[in-house]
Amino acid sequence: MLVTPIDLTFVAAGLAIVVWALRRQWTPLPPATAPPAAPRGELVLTALAFVPAAIGPNVLVVALTPGMPGMPVLVRWALIPSIILLAVVWGIAYARGYERLTNRIWAGLWVGAGATAALDLFRLQSFMLGLLPGNLPRMFGVLILDTMATGPTPLSDVVGGLYHYWVSACLGLTYALIMGRTRWWGGLIWALIIEVGMMMTPPMVVAMDTGYFGLKLGRGLLNGVFIGSLIPHISYGVALGLLLERYVRHGGTVLGLLGGAARGLAASRAPAGAPANIRHG
Repeated sequence: MLVTPIDLTFVAAGLAIVVWALRRQWTPLPPATAPPAAPRGELVLTALAFVPAAIGPNVLVVALTPGMPGMPVLVRWALIPSIILLAVVWGIAYARGYERLTNRIWAGLWVGAGATAALDLFRLQSFMLGLLPGNLPRMFGVLILDTMATGPTPLSDVVGGLYHYWVSACLGLTYALIMGRTRWWGGLIWALIIEVGMMMTPPMVVAMDTGYFGLKLGRGLLNGVFIGSLIPHISYGVALGLLLERYVRHGGTVLGLLGGAARGLAASRAPAGAPANIRHG
């Protein structure tokens, strides 16, 4: 599966977005402060937003697991409904004025998608140098359209590219929902976690027949699959972190928001005038 003009078009469009976004003026991250309490509705919608963020990357993992439904079925009954769910969640959050959540959803998606171009800039070179055994987005397309027997077409290449970028958008969304606004190196750590996960899932272990971390190819961790995938993910993580640092507007992890909501609920249920701590002898 060769590199195509469609691959290059996706990369050019993504890099244009990344460069434009990095050149814009931005407000430096302020000192850490406690995030404002999240209303119950925002927390519920945040939990719902995690569902499509998880489905996007994992339909492929499920489809390539022996005995599980294939991509055409999972796209129809899981992926497309999850995208609709995310649009509904964003719409409700916008209508109810949950600016923190709408910002995290929107920034996570477009930053994750745009940063994919930074990944592909090195992934395609790794593929052309023979380090990676296949051009994964082209494989995604034929799996989704169920045309593996006849091979890739321009339509399947576009579909595969869109799914490839949607997966990265979901990964950006996941990070933004979990962590909120962080320093740029948070995105790099997240990308390394993604790399470790990818090296242990069916698309690489089974479909590409490379074994865990490419160890089936020999040469230990210095094999072409691991190195050829690690460098692109480092590039993705740096781009992701730099952009999320600029465009996610609020700090506070999801656990911090949950903790603040729990403390607020406990305070609201405490009797009026009761001291904060009562010691019983």
